[in-house]
Amino acid sequence: MNRKLSKVERLKGRLGFESLFDRGLVLKKFPLKLVHAPVSGADTHLFGVSVPKRNISSAVARNRIKRQIREAYRLNKPPVAGHTEAILFIYQSREVLPYVQIEKAMMALLNRFTQHASPTDEGL
Repeated sequence: MNRKLSKVERLKGRLGFESLFDRGLVLKKFPLKLVHAPVSGADTHLFGVSVPKRNISSAVARNRIKRQIREAYRLNKPPVAGHTEAILFIYQSREVLPYVQIEKAMMALLNRFTQHASPTDEGL
């Protein structure tokens, strides 16, 4: 399995995020919330991370949390099975939590995501 997180796997652009919030389904496992929606025309899952400024005011802490979430996703990313989805992880805690807790929540969410995702969904 390829463990890289390439540039083509990044969720980018205002339209991508808007359509994700309009049509996306939500899964939660503290401290993360996963919003996902099917997307057409992509070869792999599109991935994004958000750490709200209102929850974590320090830019240094927000960037560290984003790096930890990206690393947990990179190591545990789901296989692409005939369909692609846009996936956005939103950090919900008001304090900085250890990487082990973030990775545990990530693994639980990705397991639930692979069970819920179906190849018959319509594209964005």
